[in-house]
Amino acid sequence: MLNNNLYRIISFSNEGGKLEVGFELNTHHPIFEGHFPGQPVLPGVCMIQIFKELIEKASNQKLFLTDAGSCKFLSMVDPRQSPKLIYTIDYNLNEGNCKANGVLKNETAVFLKLNNCNFRVQP
Repeated sequence: MLNNNLYRIISFSNEGGKLEVGFELNTHHPIFEGHFPGQPVLPGVCMIQIFKELIEKASNQKLFLTDAGSCKFLSMVDPRQSPKLIYTIDYNLNEGNCKANGVLKNETAVFLKLNNCNFRVQP
């Protein structure tokens, strides 16, 4: 789990399957030393893991990502320039499955758009 390690939640709103979560990156996390030395970038896989963790927190379910219909990385997240981020997520739980869409952004830029992501609820 990356929460309280790579990032920490600073605001959390969950209303009827609509999330808006503000979070702050740990700019001193060791992942940024290797990805990339001298030019830190939040890895795409971490962006997707954070997306999953936020839906798990909102739904109180353990999820497994089975497929992502569309995953568009629009800009790199430099933690030195953009330590505070916002995820807006729409999700729907139905019969052991979850479908979700999300946007990772800050006040001025959009970094990632995820559409038609399917999760299986884990026992």
